Amino acid sequence: MWKYTLILIHRGPEYERDFTEIVRKVVGIDPTIQVFFSSVQAKVRLPAEIWERPTLVVSLNEKFALPIKRGTVLRSSEISKLGQAKRAREGGISVPPILPFEFGMKLDPIVFGPLVILKPMTFTSQGKVHLFRRTRAETIRPADFPPDHFIHRDRRGYLVQKFVDTGAYPSWNRVMTFLGQPIYAVNGSLTVPRPPLDSSDQILENATIAIQGGSRQREWRVDDDVMSVAKRVGQVFSEVPLLATDILRDAQSGKLHFLECNPGGNTWHFSSDQPGGINLRLQLGEADKHGRKKALELGRRRMIDQFGAFDVIAEALVEKTRQAAS
Repeated sequence: MWKYTLILIHRGPEYERDFTEIVRKVVGIDPTIQVFFSSVQAKVRLPAEIWERPTLVVSLNEKFALPIKRGTVLRSSEISKLGQAKRAREGGISVPPILPFEFGMKLDPIVFGPLVILKPMTFTSQGKVHLFRRTRAETIRPADFPPDHFIHRDRRGYLVQKFVDTGAYPSWNRVMTFLGQPIYAVNGSLTVPRPPLDSSDQILENATIAIQGGSRQREWRVDDDVMSVAKRVGQVFSEVPLLATDILRDAQSGKLHFLECNPGGNTWHFSSDQPGGINLRLQLGEADKHGRKKALELGRRRMIDQFGAFDVIAEALVEKTRQAAS
């Protein structure tokens, strides 16, 4: 006899295989949970009787076509980088100081230190991340950027943030969590070193220091303290089921800093057709050795097997359903 209803909403047909596997595992753990899943676009008619039971809805998109008649809804949602930083800081997680950027603004030298980065409010491949001396950032003008620079066209504006020096080869950690539980983790670094930090303004400002800015290498592991921070982020953003949390380690102090958690839901890299997911699977599947088709499949399986992701997800869904269905 079913006691609960669980509804999972994914983002498209490429997710079907993953969710079929996850649902099978959920039912295997707890047969009293009746599970349905569909894509965000599908207008599925579900049996009327399922709404008579406590219900949990978990969606990888903020909006979806399926009408929900009762229950707790956990969904991916766009949260600004400033909003993410504020919530993380309030949750006791270290965040490099960050403010909306304005030309001519003055920055507290004690808070921001000698070096800052300038980056778009929202991620875009066109929006280069720049490294500036703080004093130089206070005096730059729009004319200092080329006419075709994204800063002239970005309606949402830019952010200025204290620079965290992760070492000569800029590096980062990413931990993917589902309902607060890690499902894969990767440490990456650029393959080309950044210039010395005492270089000229021109050299610093044109340096590649961001993870999306150049050639990179990855290791499919992170340190235990990185995992702990990612779990804390999952608790702070507990209403968002899928998080891809980026964490930086200061090369001098070893201190960890939250950068962002990408709560929009498009980071399901096990099967997504986004370039980020495809590239991850190709690298993990050793495309140069196995070819593209086999590498995509091999990379997917290796990504799942790192932590037993689908088992972790199924167990988390069962626990959350019992705890939060309403």
